[in-house]
Amino acid sequence: MKIYYWSPFLTNIATIKSVIRSAKSVMKYKKLKNLNNVKILNASGEWDNYKNFAGIKIENMCPFSFHKFLPKTGLIKSRIAFLIIFMFNFFPLLFKIKKDKPDYLVIHLLTFLPIIQSPWLSKNTKIILRVSGLPKLTLFRKIIWKLFSNNIFKVTVPTQKTFEILKKTKVFDESKIYLLRDPAIDQEDISKKKDKPIPKKYQKKKYFLSIGRLTQQKNFSFLIKMFIKYKKLINIDFLLIIGDGEERNNLQKLIKASNFENYIHLIGFKENVYNYIKNSEAIISTAEYEDPGFVLLEAAYLKKKIITSLVANGPLEMKKNGDFCFFFKFNNEKSFVKALKKLKNNSSNKLNKAKNYSKKFLVSQHLNNLLRILN
Repeated sequence: MKIYYWSPFLTNIATIKSVIRSAKSVMKYKKLKNLNNVKILNASGEWDNYKNFAGIKIENMCPFSFHKFLPKTGLIKSRIAFLIIFMFNFFPLLFKIKKDKPDYLVIHLLTFLPIIQSPWLSKNTKIILRVSGLPKLTLFRKIIWKLFSNNIFKVTVPTQKTFEILKKTKVFDESKIYLLRDPAIDQEDISKKKDKPIPKKYQKKKYFLSIGRLTQQKNFSFLIKMFIKYKKLINIDFLLIIGDGEERNNLQKLIKASNFENYIHLIGFKENVYNYIKNSEAIISTAEYEDPGFVLLEAAYLKKKIITSLVANGPLEMKKNGDFCFFFKFNNEKSFVKALKKLKNNSSNKLNKAKNYSKKFLVSQHLNNLLRILN
């Protein structure tokens, strides 16, 4: 049995972890399930740094890598980049799938290309559309999905809410839609990395931590303004923000204008975030949506306090499954301050509930559910 993954990306996003962990989990069980070939298709060179990673095969679609030359930030530039990837991969993807005839092709990102090719690809290969995060159900997307829905074997979504939303659209036959939670929690990886030392200047210090792409959707400007205004109230030494993105310069200017460079640090992308999470006082998300919210789940597994905006779909699902976070209304100062004050309360019960919930997103749990869907 052959399983191929198609997931071109421009920048470091949670979907990368999801693809790798899913492929790794399948690799571990290949003898049990008669799997002999698991590959990630490398569209532009985006997967170059992951070659020979945990035994996963990365196969180049083009004879040269051009990922580093692609524009990556901003809506228009990213659309141009995806158009370039589309053009360079149109025939390579078509020929690769028709030649190799993998049993399954799992598509995550830039799914428009394999979907429009699905009348040809699906003759010998079952296509699984993996909806990553909360999709923007534009008219164009609905039309494309509807036109090619008969060629899609199954559709998976990461949260119950997204599952319900997709069912209501009636774009896909309801029997094709499955809830497949992201493999957000890799116990082995967390165990190896959580005790690695953090920089000395943060050791034995109290800090809040926020992690994510520096984009408007993550709403870091609100978090920075709140920290500046209420630092004395919360008695915290630092606010650390891990991640890179197009909003970095604007956020840095906001910090500098308030003379808070000594207290708010944008520390860039980190391969290992578990050690930062473990040593933090709390994890904060001010995003306008999380689906499911990898960082929130990782923090829950490590039994850290979580402050998050109560938004679709991950945080809403968390509230329904135990109310174990300190929630606040999106972009609402009063509500945010109220959550901060509650943070001081003893919350051992919340932390235990949070860890139990996070186990739904274990890599092993993902594999079990994925194998049921494949069958």
